[in-house]
Amino acid sequence: MDSNIITYILVFLIVFVPYVFVQTFMGRRVRLDEYQTEDMPSLYKMSYWLLSLFAENFGKLMKTLRPSKAREIANNLKIANIKMDVVYVFTAQVIFSVLFIIVSSLFAITMGVDKLWLIIIPSISGFIGWVYPAVIIEGAREERQVAIIKALPFAIDLIASAMRSGLDFSAALRYYVSMSNKDSPLTKEFKVVLNQMELGKTRIEALESMASRIEIKEFTSFAGAVIHGTEVGASIVETMCIQGEEMRKARFAIAERKAARAPSLMILPIAIFIMPAFFVIIGAPILIRMQETGVGNLLK
Repeated sequence: MDSNIITYILVFLIVFVPYVFVQTFMGRRVRLDEYQTEDMPSLYKMSYWLLSLFAENFGKLMKTLRPSKAREIANNLKIANIKMDVVYVFTAQVIFSVLFIIVSSLFAITMGVDKLWLIIIPSISGFIGWVYPAVIIEGAREERQVAIIKALPFAIDLIASAMRSGLDFSAALRYYVSMSNKDSPLTKEFKVVLNQMELGKTRIEALESMASRIEIKEFTSFAGAVIHGTEVGASIVETMCIQGEEMRKARFAIAERKAARAPSLMILPIAIFIMPAFFVIIGAPILIRMQETGVGNLLK
């Protein structure tokens, strides 16, 4: 069994190394500097060269075979503001799954585990390598959405205050962008809104475009309220103040939901790390006492 696995790995390397050589010197790849890499996860930055070797073959094939998953990943990339094609995510899934299987197989062979574990360990490792690249993208999407939700109430209050002082919506938005953190996801999105308005889009179109990019229901409701206020001629400042208060409540609701989930998330660490020690502390003196009194021998 061990010799068969080693043979399979050697055969894989015999095929893999020439392929890498050909793709490196003859393949057509998109260079990393052609993308905006500031929001790209570290895993993809470090492995981009390797992914580019296989993206044209494996990535496009997986994209064709799994169109619904490709649309889901593309949407996550859009929300996370990661300028990367879906094929690189699929390629990362294939490559890391294979690498995890090889590394775990070699580790299992080195440790001399049973034949059953030689199947179980690589299978679990391959599954982890398959899902991990997509999980990273989903995490980046959620992190960016949470950051925008946290910054929205203050941003709306500041923009409304600037409009009360006599600025119009565009000038107030530009004031917020100039005063806020340049690396904030919300600041970057508002910069895009300003650029779109400067290029000829109306306020309504720019806000609708931003709402479709970030897909946050709180901002969608805010954009809808501002658009409705603009269409009926209502005061935008008052509308923004109301929406800012609603978003502040939504942010508190998110914090409350996370706090409510904390007990359930603590069950697994408690079961793994605390409960065994608890049983050892309680059970060890009882077992020792049973052996001293001879009860343990009777049980045997």
